[in-house]
Amino acid sequence: MSDIALSFNPIIMEWDISLDGSDLATDDGLETAIVLSLFLDRYANADDPLPPGSTRRGWWGDRVAPLARPGAGNGGDPDRIGSRLWLLWRERQLPAVLPFVKAILTEALSWLVEDGWVSSLDIAVSFPARGWLAFAVTAHRPVGAAISITQTVAWGS
Repeated sequence: MSDIALSFNPIIMEWDISLDGSDLATDDGLETAIVLSLFLDRYANADDPLPPGSTRRGWWGDRVAPLARPGAGNGGDPDRIGSRLWLLWRERQLPAVLPFVKAILTEALSWLVEDGWVSSLDIAVSFPARGWLAFAVTAHRPVGAAISITQTVAWGS
């Protein structure tokens, strides 16, 4: 799999497209796929409580892609892009919230296992300080080195 490479800028705390001279840089290591899966907003499920004043959000292609290949491990539903992490931003920073965060991150990355790009995922989450969520994702490939991404993001609205 080859994607346009993304790189994290710690000064502005954002991911952006990487350049290789005047061309777009590419990434063959799954990092871009993992970053997009975690940080794009996935449509909220029909039974998800929405934050006040919010819509179901998500990528428009998930609503209009009737030809999307159903995922093997998701009950025949088409693959969906992104994570529902945005639904939790207004939750208080309590240890009881962390299992929900981990479940949402696992859901967002499950397509990598279903499609055979990785054999397993290790995900750890924590609140290292007030107003911050930290997580570490390690994707174990069937062959080759594992890919690890550690990220700390602002928590709350």
